[in-house]
Amino acid sequence: MWVRVFEAWLTARLLASPGFHRFAHNVHKRVRQLQHGKDPEELGGTNIERTGGSDARKFIQYYIEELKDQLRGGQSAKK
Repeated sequence: MWVRVFEAWLTARLLASPGFHRFAHNVHKRVRQLQHGKDPEELGGTNIERTGGSDARKFIQYYIEELKDQLRGGQSAKK
C-alpha cells in the first residue's frame, strides 16, 4: 500500500520537474533528427553552423594584424 503511494508521489514529482521535461524534449528532438534529418528552421538565420575558430579569436587575430600594419606604416587592404 505505502509503496504505491510513494510511487505515485515520486511520479508526480518527476512529471512536475522542468529538468525531466527538458530531458524528454531533447531525446524527442534527437530521435526526430535521426529519422527525418535536421529541421530546416535550425539551419537558417542566426543558427548557421560556423566553421573554424570562435569569433572572438578571429577578431583578436584581425586586430593584431591591423596594429602590425599600422606600425609598419602600410595601408590596410582588408575590408
